Amino acid sequence: TEDSSASDALTRAAPFAGSRDRDITMPWTPELVYADADQALGHCGPLFSVIWRQNTTREGARRLADSFRQWATAGQARHGLVTIIEADAPLPDPSAREDVAKFLQSISDEVVVSTVVFEGSGFKSAAVRGVVTGLTLLAKQAYPHRVFATVEEASEWFAKEAPADWHMSPGGFVKAVQGIRRLVP
Repeated sequence: TEDSSASDALTRAAPFAGSRDRDITMPWTPELVYADADQALGHCGPLFSVIWRQNTTREGARRLADSFRQWATAGQARHGLVTIIEADAPLPDPSAREDVAKFLQSISDEVVVSTVVFEGSGFKSAAVRGVVTGLTLLAKQAYPHRVFATVEEASEWFAKEAPADWHMSPGGFVKAVQGIRRLVP
């Protein structure tokens, strides 16, 4: 029925905050755009997310750029970018790094906040953090951008940096990212 469809949409919607202190449900439903063994792309409300699952490839960087452009509202600097690098993902080769850096630079007028979450611990994660820092320097991003070890660690900073009219709480940020990730096969 029509009522159950509306109820189902609200159940799938990501919670955001009416104030910074309490979550309410907004009509933003997580959506998966693409997924393969190497990457997953999705969005929820004003957030676009790339999850690097295994190899960061030039093809994946092009797919990321194309998917973001198809999703983004042209000419509006009103988008958030969430990049997640899974613990088992190896370091990208130099050409893929360069393509990702070019993409990040190309969206400077459309993105208002960005975060990278590199999952895992130890030397490998430290190496990935170094590569991400290098990409940030190469891209010369005009928007606030920080690197974190977990989505939960990123949530407080991201919610604070997000535009006030997004009404995003740290818990809402976590739930939006989790909503996208739940859709990845």
